[in-house]
Amino acid sequence: MRIGIVYLGRRGSGGPISFELASHLSDKASVFTMLSEQVEGLERWRQSGLEFFCVPTYQNLAGAVRTWLDRPRLKSLAAQLRARSPDVLIYPMFYTLNPFLQRYLARYPSAVADSSLVAVHDPIPHPGITDFAYKILEDRSIQQATRCLLFSRGFEVDLQKRGLQPEKIDYLPHGELSYYHQFQNQPAGQAASDRTNLLFFGRITAYKGLDVLLKAYRQVSKLYKVKLQVVGAGDMRPYRHLLEQLPGLQVINRWINEDEVDSYFRSAQMVVLPYTSATQSGVLAIAASYALPVIATHVGGIPEQIRDGETGLLIDPNSVDQLAQAIQRLLENPDYAAMLGQNLARTYAETRSWAKISEIVYSACEKAIREAHAQSPPGS
Repeated sequence: MRIGIVYLGRRGSGGPISFELASHLSDKASVFTMLSEQVEGLERWRQSGLEFFCVPTYQNLAGAVRTWLDRPRLKSLAAQLRARSPDVLIYPMFYTLNPFLQRYLARYPSAVADSSLVAVHDPIPHPGITDFAYKILEDRSIQQATRCLLFSRGFEVDLQKRGLQPEKIDYLPHGELSYYHQFQNQPAGQAASDRTNLLFFGRITAYKGLDVLLKAYRQVSKLYKVKLQVVGAGDMRPYRHLLEQLPGLQVINRWINEDEVDSYFRSAQMVVLPYTSATQSGVLAIAASYALPVIATHVGGIPEQIRDGETGLLIDPNSVDQLAQAIQRLLENPDYAAMLGQNLARTYAETRSWAKISEIVYSACEKAIREAHAQSPPGS
C-alpha cells in the first residue's frame, strides 16, 4: 500500500500528529507526506528519514483567497501528489486547500485511486473560531472523503448532518502527544516551590472558559498561596477586569512555539480545562504525557478522554464553585493528584499509543481503497 499524508498547516498539533502517523504507518506501508514549507518542526522531518516534500502555502486570509482562485496552482499541487502514485490520501487536519485537492485528484481516477481519509477534529465547529466560509470548505472536504476519522463517538450524528453516511465513519481515539518531550531544556526534578500550581494552556477564546477559571482562582488564592499560568495566543481584553489584583498570576499571551511547550507542562502541577464546549482536547493529551492531573468539564468528547475520579476530575461547565472545589481538592491531596496523573498517563500509553492508532488508520485506509475501487468504472 502507498499512503500519502497531506498536512499543509504551519503551526499547532497538526504537525506532531502528521509526524507520528507518518512514522508509525511507515512500519506497515510505503508512506510520503506533503508539508507546507513553513511547517513548524521541519528540521525533525529532515532528520527522521521519512519521505516528504514541501510546497509553498499561504500565510493570511488574503493569500488563502488568492490560492482558492488560482486553478493552475491548485492543479500543480494535485499533480505533485498524483505523481507519487498513492493508493490513499490521509488528511489528518483540516486545511482550506484540502477540498480543492480532493476535487482535482478525483478527476484522474486512472492515475491515483480516488480514495481519501479525512480526520474531523470538530464535528461541531467551535464558536468564535471557524467562520462561515471555513465551515463550507470543511463540509466539502467531508462530503468528498471516502471515509472520515472521528475522535469522539458522541458526535457521529453531527458528522452525518454535515453530509457523511454513518457507515463511512471510523472512530479514532486522540493519540498521546509525548512529541514535545524532545525539547526538554530544564531538569526534570524541579523544586515544588518553583512549580506552577495551575496551567491553562492553548488558544484564548470564549469557549475555553477562562473567565470561569479566573473567578475560581480568585476564590482559591484567598485560601492558598498558589500560582496560575495562562499561556496562549488570543484576545485577553474580555478578561481584563478579572485579571486585576490576582496574586501569583502570570499571563503569556502569544503563540507558543513547539520547542517551548515542554517547559510549561514540565513546570506545572495540574492542568485545568474549564471548557464550555469541546469535541476533544489535544491539551489533555499533552498533559497525559507528563502524567499531570487534569481538571476538565463534562462537555463534548472530554468524558471519553477522562474517567472522573480515576484519570482526572470532571466538573460541570460554567461552575465556578465546582472548579474552585476541585482545585482545592488536588492542592490538599497531592498523593491523590499524582495518582490521577499517573493513571491518565498509563491509560494513554495502553489505549492511545501511536502504534495502536496507526493500526486503526491502516485498517481505515484498506477500507477506503476497497470502497473507492468498488465505485470506480471498469477500466479506470
